[in-house]
Formats: sequence, structure tokens, C-alpha cells
Amino acid sequence: MPSAWVQHVQKTYQAGKAKGMSYKQAMQAAKKTWAAKKAGKSKKKEEHKEEKVEEEKADDAPKKKRRKKKAQ
Repeated sequence: MPSAWVQHVQKTYQAGKAKGMSYKQAMQAAKKTWAAKKAGKSKKKEEHKEEKVEEEKADDAPKKKRRKKKAQ
């Protein structure tokens, strides 16, 4: 089963093939749309992570600092 990136490139290539698009050109076009596609997903994940971090900060006690090892 191909990866999500390969499937995306194949879909882009099939759409542009009728217009005379080469596979290399399809990869370049897919690169642009892939970045936009991933940006939408990462925002949702970041928002979710921020919510978790806020909850954890409220519940956790402050962490203690590590002691340095003595030089021998």
C-alpha cells in the first residue's frame, strides 16, 4: 500500500496527465498542495496540544531542578 504522499502525487498526476503534465511536474505541483494540506492538520493538533499543556500546568506541582554532579 503506497504512502499518503505517493497517493497524493498519483492523484495530482492523474488530474494533470490529460493536460500533458509530466510525472516530475506532478511531483512539483503536489509539493505545493501537500504543504497546504498538512498545514490544516497541524493547526488542529497544535490547538489540542496547547489545551493539554494548559491542563497539565494547572495540575502539576513545579518540578525540582537537578543537582550537578560533583567533580572528582
